[in-house]
Amino acid sequence: MEDTKTKINQLLQDGFILLEGALSPEETEHIRQRVNYAREQGWEEGLNAVGNMWFDSLLDREPDTYAPLVGHPSVRPYLEGLMGKQCQLRSLRAHINPGPYLQEWHMDFYGYWHEKRYVEEHPFAMAPAGINTTYYFQDNGPGDGHLKFVQGGHLNEPPHLYPLDRPKFEEWCESQEHVILYPKAGDCVVFINHMPHQGAKERDDMERSNVVCHYQVTPMYDGVWHVSRPRGYQGTFPFA
Repeated sequence: MEDTKTKINQLLQDGFILLEGALSPEETEHIRQRVNYAREQGWEEGLNAVGNMWFDSLLDREPDTYAPLVGHPSVRPYLEGLMGKQCQLRSLRAHINPGPYLQEWHMDFYGYWHEKRYVEEHPFAMAPAGINTTYYFQDNGPGDGHLKFVQGGHLNEPPHLYPLDRPKFEEWCESQEHVILYPKAGDCVVFINHMPHQGAKERDDMERSNVVCHYQVTPMYDGVWHVSRPRGYQGTFPFA
């Protein structure tokens, strides 16, 4: 319990924690193969301009493979400690980066600061918040690939958001102090999802894939400005 509290405090302070060996080698290899299988089957939603291929339907297509990632024992103490029974799965999204990949600087929950101001005007409203858990299936390292955060980027509202001026927002992110992580296969990064971040491959031929579970604290209505669509209500509360 003390270790959990320490890590939760670290998450609140830094905006993220890296959980090494969150998945067993067997889990890691099995899911890596199934994500590649999904690509072979053409189940992706698309491949964007920065080299990111994404899959939104895998939890429904193969629940035996992907459902164990939802509230996985390695992340449950932190999710439950932060959100309790109000922790709701918003989405499960897998990614493959089949070629060159340099993600744009972005936030998963763009609407966080907007919703926070909204609460100031409505005394009974509560500010929604969310957590990202990203599981990695290959080793990232210097010269291979990384995940980069704006240091302390969850603590203050970035400029150029409302309305979003993406070139200026990305320029601002690039000019800030950064924290760079190199997650290994089986690791999970847990982070507050309004924190600006950027993934990248430094070696174009590197195999790189991950699975992201987005969690939200209810009440978060469907129209909030988030990168993923909500799954709905029934059956999305892993700790209830």
